[in-house]
Amino acid sequence: MSVPPSHQPVRTASRNRRRLLVTGVLSAGLLLAACSSNSSSSTTTTGGSSGATAKSADPYLAADLKAGAAQLTGAGSTFVQPVFTKAFYAYSALNQAVTVNYQAVGSGAGITAFQGGTVNFGASDVPMTAADIAKVPASYGGVLQVPDTLGGVTLSYNLPGVKTGLHLDGPTISAIFLGTIAKWNDPAIAKLNPGVSLPDQPITTVHRSDGSGTNYIFTDYLSTVSPAWASGPGKGKSVTWPASSVGSSGNSGVAASVKSTPYSIGYVELAYALQNNFTFAAVKNAAGVYVLPTLASVAADASQDPNVTSTNFSIVNQPGTASYPIAGYSWALIAMKQPNDTSGKTLVQVLDWMTHTGGGQDQAPSLGYVPLPANIQALARTTLLQVTGPNGAVLLTK
Repeated sequence: MSVPPSHQPVRTASRNRRRLLVTGVLSAGLLLAACSSNSSSSTTTTGGSSGATAKSADPYLAADLKAGAAQLTGAGSTFVQPVFTKAFYAYSALNQAVTVNYQAVGSGAGITAFQGGTVNFGASDVPMTAADIAKVPASYGGVLQVPDTLGGVTLSYNLPGVKTGLHLDGPTISAIFLGTIAKWNDPAIAKLNPGVSLPDQPITTVHRSDGSGTNYIFTDYLSTVSPAWASGPGKGKSVTWPASSVGSSGNSGVAASVKSTPYSIGYVELAYALQNNFTFAAVKNAAGVYVLPTLASVAADASQDPNVTSTNFSIVNQPGTASYPIAGYSWALIAMKQPNDTSGKTLVQVLDWMTHTGGGQDQAPSLGYVPLPANIQALARTTLLQVTGPNGAVLLTK
């Protein structure tokens, strides 16, 4: 959609090199970790040889790379920020007429920006509800929600003297974050970790203070496995945490708090945990098996529910011995009716490229994300094929 002049990205000298402009809450050090050796500066990443290619057997992807000149803006999820950064820059390296300015401000703020029309697209780790959609302008012609990223949420901890992964189960995690288990050597934790020398130290829990899709995924899991949690804080982008819990904004904020606070534990998206070299817990899944979060275990969880939609999206605590139980998709939010043919067509082409193998999904594994399953890639394209311009013409074409 068009963006009011006051919200257009500032044209700087960096634009001449077509770098992706990244603003938001992520620290420069964390962003460098996300960009790895391909980064050309502290705020940009290159796609280059890391999976992006100008040639593809998919005719849609070939057409996607011919998108017209545009500066697109997006805002929302911090869950997706590292992979968005790298993938959008990779796209710009192949089509220098297009740049994407993505602000990692949290899913709740991203939804608000999308509703207000200040960005071309939003991003949220939990799809918009009917109440959220009711707040968008009628000119949008409806809201389409496109699955764009798959990842896991870790229980990352800073526990001096304990260098191997802890075992935790749902009720114990719930009790830790409710504050009813207050020390690391509590009998409930010790029972799950025979032979591990647990310190007699208070547990500091760290939670997301902003409206967050990562909050939703984590609290959805806790509500699924713990009646005490379901009848207490419940699930949502924002919930009420015990006063003793430390709040931090964004995945990067929680990661920074855990990293700097001995005897702490927080829930952090897998990519951030890997970038910070965190130790994280193996979590007991629905099959009764303790599983570490990995690309394979998150993919195993997602494979158990292939029929995901924007109204049936939860994949937490799926069956299967290999499934890691705290995982979820993130979603791009776009207007069904774009007000401008040129920018609207570029938007759907960039998002189509982003959501497919041979395009942006090739960037996912190196950053700790799982490439979207083939059926979810198909869902993304089917959804994007519903986007029209102001005269009703479909914008995504081969």
